[in-house]
Amino acid sequence: MPAKTQLEPRHLYLKMSRDLNKRRERRKNDATARSFLQAPIILDRRERPADPVTIAQEPSMKPDELSTVIPSTSTCIPFMRRPNKFNSEAILKNLTDHPGHFVIGIIGKQGIGKSTILSHFAPNPERTFPTQSTDDFLLQGHKTEGIDMYITPERAILLDTEPICSWTVLDEVLRNGMNGLQPDIWLEMESLYNIIFLFSVCNVILVVNDGPDIDMDLLQLVQRAEMLKFCIPDFPLLVRDQQDMQYYPDIVFVCNKCTVDEFTFKRYKDLQLILTSFFEKSQLKTQGLVSLGNVLPLFKHTGSNLFFLPQDDGVESFDVLVLALRDQVLATPRKSGRKGQVSEKDWYRNAVKTFEIVRKSEYINEYLQVVRKLRDS
Repeated sequence: MPAKTQLEPRHLYLKMSRDLNKRRERRKNDATARSFLQAPIILDRRERPADPVTIAQEPSMKPDELSTVIPSTSTCIPFMRRPNKFNSEAILKNLTDHPGHFVIGIIGKQGIGKSTILSHFAPNPERTFPTQSTDDFLLQGHKTEGIDMYITPERAILLDTEPICSWTVLDEVLRNGMNGLQPDIWLEMESLYNIIFLFSVCNVILVVNDGPDIDMDLLQLVQRAEMLKFCIPDFPLLVRDQQDMQYYPDIVFVCNKCTVDEFTFKRYKDLQLILTSFFEKSQLKTQGLVSLGNVLPLFKHTGSNLFFLPQDDGVESFDVLVLALRDQVLATPRKSGRKGQVSEKDWYRNAVKTFEIVRKSEYINEYLQVVRKLRDS
């Protein structure tokens, strides 16, 4: 009996020792398994190589020229630069061969906040498209040159354009000649070329105005661009029977920098009626896509795609409203059928061809000749 009593602690100790070793072995195996399973997660969380691509340059661009084209604080990609240079190498690196594409363009005059609005369609607005203050504009001229591109995580392609009818654009070109055109004609035609190009390659275009007052010059320019888009195909590289000569995008009118006094339902309703009447016979898709009433019930009104954005937070936060605008625009139905399945890279190749067709359009050249004769008479 005494011997048995002395052996029990020993057996207990051995059993506890074996159990402890087993637990250590299990913890070791579990740790190894966890580290193995976590490896892909660590790889997944690596930063996307967006920034290096933004400095990919055309063979014709020198490094010192590139530094003036791409601001260090911006992650957008130069899409097109005058005279008609496309940054194909960098663009194609960012586009995919997967079916489907969705393109949002923006137009407007200088200093109305185009780049700021479009930057809020991306996750990091402060690092999307370059913006500038009024003082910087007066000293340096406009910031956006030609067309810049940014691709969102939702695979929306954003196209930010230089200001239309801007004297700073004209000032830069005066040094290099304007092909014998008078300055005012050249400036109008360059704006029309850009708008017609966007009409042909975009799903949605934001037309930005400074406040809720009607800018008839801007609306008439949009109207002329619609007229001159005659016989410009949507996908010129597709076979002839698949081209749509009468394709037009959805148009959204955005009144930016509205003060508290201007941000009223009466101003909103009056502008709705004017836009509806102005584009009554237009083929542009100006209705049924965006409504301020979806965010602010007081502004419930059917009609044109019209959206107000505030100058300050007196009515509602700018960030809240611009994100609501983004959500409604991104919900735009994609093209139906095979054209909606065109990949991003194929869209880009067709866009380059479209740009060439717009510049060589006989219809647009005839309009240019008529304008020149009227101005000279």
